Amino acid sequence: MTTDATAGARRERRDAEIDHLAYVVRSAKDGPEARSARLGDNRVDFIRGKDFYRWIIDVRRDLLDEHAPVNDKKERETMENDPAYATRANEARARHVGQALLQRGYLIRCEREIKRARKGRVKLVKFPHYLERTRDQTFVQDAFYAWTYTPPMSWTGVLMSGLFALFVVAMCLFPLSPIWFKKLILYVCLAILGTFGVTFTVRLAVFIAVWIFTGEHFWLLPNLTDDEIPINEIFKPLFAFDKRAKKIGPLQRVGFLTIGGAVVYGLYSVAPETGGAVANLNRAHDSILDLFNLKDGPKSLGGANATANATANATANVTMDTNATVDDVVNNATAEGANATANVTIPSLDDILAEVGDIEEEDIEEDTPEPRREEL
Repeated sequence: MTTDATAGARRERRDAEIDHLAYVVRSAKDGPEARSARLGDNRVDFIRGKDFYRWIIDVRRDLLDEHAPVNDKKERETMENDPAYATRANEARARHVGQALLQRGYLIRCEREIKRARKGRVKLVKFPHYLERTRDQTFVQDAFYAWTYTPPMSWTGVLMSGLFALFVVAMCLFPLSPIWFKKLILYVCLAILGTFGVTFTVRLAVFIAVWIFTGEHFWLLPNLTDDEIPINEIFKPLFAFDKRAKKIGPLQRVGFLTIGGAVVYGLYSVAPETGGAVANLNRAHDSILDLFNLKDGPKSLGGANATANATANATANVTMDTNATVDDVVNNATAEGANATANVTIPSLDDILAEVGDIEEEDIEEDTPEPRREEL
């Protein structure tokens, strides 16, 4: 009974040590480089065996001494006097530590699912995107190992999770944000796209210039479009020659240069003038603002703002049309009255007196009674 209890306590202590080892290896900033890949239907993080060997032997020798100590004094002396033997012994110790992680179930030995190089490449990629589990689960250098151990969440992780939740809520409340903030987000996105456009244009121009004169494939930021390296390495190196690319003769380069020059000249001949280009840019800018409804402030979460704007615009148009109609009628009537007034001839004083005299004479003639005939 005492022996079983002692063995159980020893096993628990050993499991706790392996748990701590897995935590240190998994969360160490200078630990073996981990990448993401597809393993069956799941996406996992994995490391290379050679990276684990190099890290635990050269960087974290303390872990090696803790989990695979050399207790034999004679063996330690031999390792100190024979570097080759020390290298083999340290590799055996590292294999023992990795095997402990495999037996604990924190690592799974895998291999490439696609075992041939991609089209246009000679070598296999350093970190494959698809893995498959192997039947042999011994720890060796030339293999990949997928992590199944998930370290406990730290305070930094909790803080980042909370910030991400706040970011999601802020995105949902984006329609209620002020107009200046919406324009700021729009201009930041356009600036990022413009930076990418300028960068790729400069890279292409430099590549074409070097290729025409030398035939070499020269790239600025050659790892910028490589999806197999981490984001912190895409700017290293700043420039490089692609030695694997096939060189083309000078006659072919002259032919490509002629065709490219003709295309550039054709585009230049149909390009608008400076004023027209600026006008087009201004219209494009206004169109983008209209597309995202950034000319008027937000009034509601849904489409009430657009409906209200449309109604106001329609009312304004009707009012303008009504005002225009009334103004047209008044202007037309005034113009007709002015024309009629201009066509009337004002009579002189003599004409008026003559007409009055004629009227009086007619009245007198009508009022004078005829003389009565005497009866014979």
